[in-house]
Amino acid sequence: MNAWATVMILAGGLFAGGVTTLAWSRIPAWREMPPQRFVTDFAHTIRRADKIQPALLVTAIVSAAAFASTAGSTAAVLALFGAGGFLATLIGSAVALVPLQRRILTASPHQPGLEGMRTRWFRGHLGRSALSVACFIVVAVAAAI
Repeated sequence: MNAWATVMILAGGLFAGGVTTLAWSRIPAWREMPPQRFVTDFAHTIRRADKIQPALLVTAIVSAAAFASTAGSTAAVLALFGAGGFLATLIGSAVALVPLQRRILTASPHQPGLEGMRTRWFRGHLGRSALSVACFIVVAVAAAI
């Protein structure tokens, strides 16, 4: 197997798995939490995820683009689609979700609008998770061709 394919599969899979696990396990719990507990738990979880997830995402993008440069035509096109989707995930995260989560992290549990911020972040993260899983499937198919 191509070395870039290995890195692409590992980084893309770990990223997609990480955001999906967060969506699957934490969002339902966070929806049920009172604001004070939510802010504390969200901060703890996000600080941990923010240590590795961005690096995995950038690695997935770079390795998918590198794989595309060494692969056959169909595999290259699929890898580029996957890299593009991962890039859209990175841009969407940087433009919308990260600023929103920073506002949540600095919010008072009694701050007006916290519930709306929480709901928007949940929706955005669920979208990020779905796109990431789709991108992972695309790059996995590219590697298998």
